[in-house]
Amino acid sequence: MTHTSDSVLVLGGGVAGMAAARKLGDQNIQVHLVEAADRLGGHAASWACMATDECRHCGACLADDMIHHTDHHANISVHLNTTLDSLEKTDDGFAARLTSGDTVHAARIILATGFTPFDPSILSSLQFGQHDKVITTARLNQMLKEETLTDFLGKATQPKIAFIQCVGSRNRKLDRDFCSQVCCKISLRHSDKLLYLLPDAAITLFHMDLQTIGKETRCLAADLSTRVTLAQGVPAEILPEPDTDRLRVIVEDPDSGSRIAKSFDLAVLSVGMSPSSKSTQMATQLAVHPNRWGFFNTPDASLPDGIHVAGCAAGPKDILRSRQDGRIAAAAVLKELGHDASARADVLVWGDGLQAKTMAETLARNGHTTVCFGQGTAMDGLTFMDPGRIMGVDGTAGRFTVRYEQEGDRKTMTCSAIIAAPEPEYPTVAGHDALADAMDLTTFSRTPTAQLPQHSVILLDYTGPEHKKEARLALNAALTAQKAGRQITVIMTHMLVHGPTGQQLYDQARKAGVRFLRCTMPKEIQIKKTGAGFSLTLDETTLPGISVTLQCDQLVVPAGPVPGIEMETTARLLTQYRDKEGFLQSPNVRHRLTQSHRQGIYFAGAGHDDVDDADLTAELNSIMADLNFSGPARNPGVEINQKKCAQCLTCLRICPHQAIVLNEKERPEIVPDACFGCHLCVANCPALAIESTVCPPDPVAEPAENGEVVVLACQRSAALAAGPLTLPDPIRLISVPCASRAGVNLILKLLINGAAKVIVAGCHEGNCRSMNGTASAQKEVAHLLDLPGITPDKVAWHSVAANETQQFARIISDTRISSKDT
Repeated sequence: MTHTSDSVLVLGGGVAGMAAARKLGDQNIQVHLVEAADRLGGHAASWACMATDECRHCGACLADDMIHHTDHHANISVHLNTTLDSLEKTDDGFAARLTSGDTVHAARIILATGFTPFDPSILSSLQFGQHDKVITTARLNQMLKEETLTDFLGKATQPKIAFIQCVGSRNRKLDRDFCSQVCCKISLRHSDKLLYLLPDAAITLFHMDLQTIGKETRCLAADLSTRVTLAQGVPAEILPEPDTDRLRVIVEDPDSGSRIAKSFDLAVLSVGMSPSSKSTQMATQLAVHPNRWGFFNTPDASLPDGIHVAGCAAGPKDILRSRQDGRIAAAAVLKELGHDASARADVLVWGDGLQAKTMAETLARNGHTTVCFGQGTAMDGLTFMDPGRIMGVDGTAGRFTVRYEQEGDRKTMTCSAIIAAPEPEYPTVAGHDALADAMDLTTFSRTPTAQLPQHSVILLDYTGPEHKKEARLALNAALTAQKAGRQITVIMTHMLVHGPTGQQLYDQARKAGVRFLRCTMPKEIQIKKTGAGFSLTLDETTLPGISVTLQCDQLVVPAGPVPGIEMETTARLLTQYRDKEGFLQSPNVRHRLTQSHRQGIYFAGAGHDDVDDADLTAELNSIMADLNFSGPARNPGVEINQKKCAQCLTCLRICPHQAIVLNEKERPEIVPDACFGCHLCVANCPALAIESTVCPPDPVAEPAENGEVVVLACQRSAALAAGPLTLPDPIRLISVPCASRAGVNLILKLLINGAAKVIVAGCHEGNCRSMNGTASAQKEVAHLLDLPGITPDKVAWHSVAANETQQFARIISDTRISSKDT
């Protein structure tokens, strides 16, 4: 079989590969998605949901949703159990012969072969493969997903569990001197999940430097610090405990400094990422040249023309960044093939700072007419302006109107898209008495080394937890000054070693003589101004019981970002949420990294996440790949019957996406391109004037058979979880666009028509694409349970993620048992 259409070959069907394939397919490019396994999804598809009483934003559920859309996409041909057999360069691209016997003629190739978990059996001292209670994070995920962990732990009702970080990462002896970027977040979420399932568990997390990077990761780490023992230092050895099924983990006693053995029921090895064995095999076939680690995330790696790399094939990253990477690679291919949007959207960059200026200039250079709120030099397609007082933002994607007031005059401007990029505030150290004469880290880094004093101390984490930008600046400044003959000491809680070269830079600084001291409680450091400089006294984490006193000529402190009033104002004007720290953008994985629940509004820069320069470039590339509002309007599946409309404007008030506006006749109207089709308006319209074309009430609530249990399942969560199951006859599953579709009227109609019970199953709190769907459905169920005659055996709510098939099966099983009992 030969495919001769102008197509793109995507090698790897994980998150990055699927994201690239769908982006290309949506632009009518024929995609051949080749996957070596018997299913799509890669490692993410085997990952467990980390939700507790709310979503923990791991993103694992996205894989199932992506698989569903990929499988049903008209422009994507999926080749499972298939790999690349041979490749030839042709005049117009490539001729790829697959192991299935098919030949694909492709104009471009995207390499998205993912990663392989590090094999810890190489480290024999950790007992992996020798003791069944030493497992990896991948194995723990499998047990959590299959709900078999309790059985595996056996009689241990109060299990002691050890997490050991950096197994196969940050290891120079193994030539793996890089951080795998995601392991600390994974173990933090695992610890949180285990304590939710096993409240009496005692968990110890052994780490080198806890990498608390990413939205709300610092919040989770701070919360867990009161419930989990965070132990500095990684154990070098695990031994079996004689005559028991337990383990002895050899650690350093924090009080005496001697080596002791601690008993645990389970040891979880947080293994790092290695390049996929498939990508290693394909390197010769594709004539690509990875770096010494096998990745493509450093300048010495190279790709030939026509081949792009995405996801973990490029380098270690999490699920959300892999998805973003796939979209960016697809956008690059579209641009090369001349399929990018001919009409460039006009964009407003909402921010005044260096990052906003950089974004605006990049947008203008790429053909977007751009306005930036701030100071700068105008260029073709770019205008800088001070909007004065912004009064409001109306409209939807492709047609926003910004109302503002300048010197008493009220004005408006229009744009197709808005990038929210306000700068955080960076408070000076002047507000801290002990730091009155300290130097700001940025100033220190810009001072010529000849003008620096002999000994300086860089104090991280004192005014707040360190961020990526400040940590990298501290390492670079310390290394530069140390090489110039100065003595530099860095005091930190943890050293962030993000990025492909972060660990190497840390190693270089230590080798150059930079001293690093750890302090768990930086606020307790005693700082005194002396005639010669500063005196600092602290309890060094690795020297228990010993106070260390330092004398230095100059104390250097970074000014860390804080949200500030502008974040609150921007969120209010753009109708957006903020995270737990007060920065812009909800942590909801349905919209991150850069999108929002309001079409056409995006986020970039330090105002919404912990980003460095590389992150900012990726964010902007991701946004530009999405700036196409000129296509045909999509069908949202809902419409307003104007003959029934009472003009109460309930829909206008409750729409989470601002997709309902007043038309020229002052009547509500749905804007198709802004609507997510959640049906919240359908369920809440008092006049029943908003009607669904995809989920109408009469067919949904058709008469039920005697004893039938009806499950109204969100199509992005519970319905996908139910997909692999064969449901018994008494169960009728109805896939709905969002749990918010399950209003009081629909549920009552189902009960009246004979349903024995109605179960509403939707996303975990904080995971709903329409933000409020879960809360709305729970509220509707609670309202029904307040009515006479409606009891929990008649109506119930359950949170079920797309990857929680076992949980959905248990809910159905429990429902059948209770039905039999009654």
